[in-house]
Amino acid sequence: MYTAYFGLKEAPFTIAPNPAFLFMSDRHREALAHLTFGLGDNGGFVLLTGEVGTGKTTICRSVMEQLPENTQASFILNPTLSCEELLAAICDNLKIRYKKTGATLKYLTDKIQDKLLKNHKENINTLLIIDEAQHLKPEVLEQLRLLTNLETNTQKLLQVILIGQPELQQLLQRRDLRQLAQRITARYHLLPLTKEEVKQYIQHRLSVAQCTRQLFNNAAISTIHRISKGIPRVINLLCDRSLINAYSNNDALVNKKIATKSAIDALGDEGKTVSTWFADPMKFAYGAMLLAITLAGGFWLGQKPSLEVAYTASDATKEQSSNYTAEKVAANKAIVNDVTNTSSISEKPIVKVTDEQSALLARIAALENRITAQTAEIKDKTTELSIEPVEQAKIVGYQPEKFKDRQIAAIQSKQEFTVTATEGVSNELLARFQSAINDTNDANSTSTESTLQAASDSSNDEFYDSEIKSLLDMPKEIQDSVPALQFEQHVFASDGQGWVRVNGEDKHQGEEITEGLALVNILPQKVILSFHGEQFSLPALSSW
Repeated sequence: MYTAYFGLKEAPFTIAPNPAFLFMSDRHREALAHLTFGLGDNGGFVLLTGEVGTGKTTICRSVMEQLPENTQASFILNPTLSCEELLAAICDNLKIRYKKTGATLKYLTDKIQDKLLKNHKENINTLLIIDEAQHLKPEVLEQLRLLTNLETNTQKLLQVILIGQPELQQLLQRRDLRQLAQRITARYHLLPLTKEEVKQYIQHRLSVAQCTRQLFNNAAISTIHRISKGIPRVINLLCDRSLINAYSNNDALVNKKIATKSAIDALGDEGKTVSTWFADPMKFAYGAMLLAITLAGGFWLGQKPSLEVAYTASDATKEQSSNYTAEKVAANKAIVNDVTNTSSISEKPIVKVTDEQSALLARIAALENRITAQTAEIKDKTTELSIEPVEQAKIVGYQPEKFKDRQIAAIQSKQEFTVTATEGVSNELLARFQSAINDTNDANSTSTESTLQAASDSSNDEFYDSEIKSLLDMPKEIQDSVPALQFEQHVFASDGQGWVRVNGEDKHQGEEITEGLALVNILPQKVILSFHGEQFSLPALSSW
């Protein structure tokens, strides 16, 4: 729908586990390393867990694509099976012939063991991968353990990868499954992406779809990270819906407003966001503060003033100088008068508020002032947050060659002026006019030559860049020799100060990436590299 509008080769944010779009974050790289290590010569069980949508299945498919040719794999997607059904499914995937009716548990087990022995003799490794393994019944897991009992002196004949949600870890903590838990040679729990990794993840998938410019601004990425909580599958849903909405609005860039609306469209009520100032924890804090003030005020009002020392005018002056408001002083005087009127003492006593009550009054007044100030600050910040900055769409399509051609044509099309003798004009004056015109034409001619030369130089540069072949068009021996590359960021600058982030390091023009591989030039949509004297080009954001 929107691929042609944004110049994409394909939809970059599908939820299908396509290994071509696998983003190798630090966590995904570690998970892949654990799976690869677990599939070594020792065999046994390998455990990969993670929350829903973190990319477990995509990693597993990537592992399957990298399996050597002497590996026969069985991939089970629906593990809600009985023991007999699971063994039958394994036989189907491993192409083991068995009778469909009347097959007992022992019969199927013997068939599988015969296949494992045959593969071992032919130097073929056998691999079993079970996705959504948290749905396996304990008795089925125990049956899998019994299958792995077949082994030689150095290795297991069956290697098993269990992929599931965190509930799988709790399942394996059962006492009756402790033998299986002890046979797990490698385990890894895949965590969600961080905010910075979300930005890299979005740019990576756009790069795979051959997008050469940014489609999400920083505010939109922050919103997507906050709503998705770093789950790649949710990120795909939000980004896909955001591009659809941007296409519908004829916008060239996804901003925070589009991302927020897309979250509601894709996730419903789960996509609604609440400002931090009005979230439930903040409401609870406000309520607790008001409750504390109310209790403190009630405690103070419940205390009977002491009749020990007289309330003098100097005390009132002291209270006013201690940030007491006029209302508080009046209230204190009213309490003193009330106590005085109800006293049974013959001489009218003068009452003084105790130091503890004075300190409590000061604290209450300070708290009220702080609450008033914080409330006003919250309102101001909420107003600021509700105002969405208007972002102007930047349309890609700047073509400097057309401007250059028009400029050269304009210079070349300037008319030349000549002086013609007219009656009443002296020859001396005519000569001065002709001299001035000649000087002007000479200056214009110099300027035209300079402009044409600059245009020619620019054309030569463009011709030079266009003559540089892509790495995919280079000889196979060069392609096989070039080391692995991952371009994560690309900043082009016309003054030559641009840089790229490749293999985790920032590199400028002329710098060496690895031994024998140098960065020659940074162009708007690609980079020019040199490998042992051979020059070639790669897209600005790509992996090799």
